[in-house]
Amino acid sequence: MMNAKPKIADPVRGLSRLMWPSYSPGLLLRDDDLTQAVTYTRELSRLMFRTLFGCGVLCGLVVTFVSAACGKLKFTIDKGVALDCEGDPIEVPEQHTVTIDLCTADGQPKQLSKLWFVLCRYDKCCAPRTTSCGSDDDQTVSVCTRERDGFEIRVVDTRPECACGCHPPKEVAVASADTAEKDSPASKSAAASAKDKKARAVEPDPRYDCVDCQNECHHDHYAGKCPCDCCDCDCIILARASKRNGQDVWDLWHNVRRFVRPVLMRDPQIEEDKKNHAKKS
Repeated sequence: MMNAKPKIADPVRGLSRLMWPSYSPGLLLRDDDLTQAVTYTRELSRLMFRTLFGCGVLCGLVVTFVSAACGKLKFTIDKGVALDCEGDPIEVPEQHTVTIDLCTADGQPKQLSKLWFVLCRYDKCCAPRTTSCGSDDDQTVSVCTRERDGFEIRVVDTRPECACGCHPPKEVAVASADTAEKDSPASKSAAASAKDKKARAVEPDPRYDCVDCQNECHHDHYAGKCPCDCCDCDCIILARASKRNGQDVWDLWHNVRRFVRPVLMRDPQIEEDKKNHAKKS
């Protein structure tokens, strides 16, 4: 009889935060038993969403400047879907218009140079119903029987401290300072040569380029770090608007939002098939 190998260390065991109900015939179910079935599926999806994608915009939610007239600014926010820091989806089912009144209560214009568009999530209690008498007294209470997801689009003049988003890349901040240097003859010649070389090369469509793994906003995601469990922010930064000097025009920058979306990869087996067929031919 062979001796068992010596144990190197005692195993470490623990419990997850996920819990699901277990039903048996003849068991009297309570409200918390039925609620736990819904809670488990929701917590499971939240765990997977925030682990796979983190928080950010999944699709749509593009902010567009419409007009500036009569002391009012108008912007539109397209329909779309986002994920908050807890992994809950925020759905905006249709396009909405936001109107900003630039006049204060005393009639003086507000001095605004930047605007931040933020999308937040909340729950709304629906379908209230009175409960049956469950105690000795005859008093009944009304409770909600449904909870519906809601959203709120906010416009603020400073970046929110607690909201999912990205900081704009440094090259955007210094772009205006480098404009003069780029206009020099030598720079134009080098740019033309690089453009010609790029045109002759076969490259993927830049509209669908993947995020650089060194991008600060996505670095933890590529590094395989789990999202922070202490984050309780229910808001997503959508865009930043800045006013042009001396004009009633606002430029939109979406580089402050965190865009998360699954990438459709090319099938690696296709390349293997090409290599195998090339060897046989």
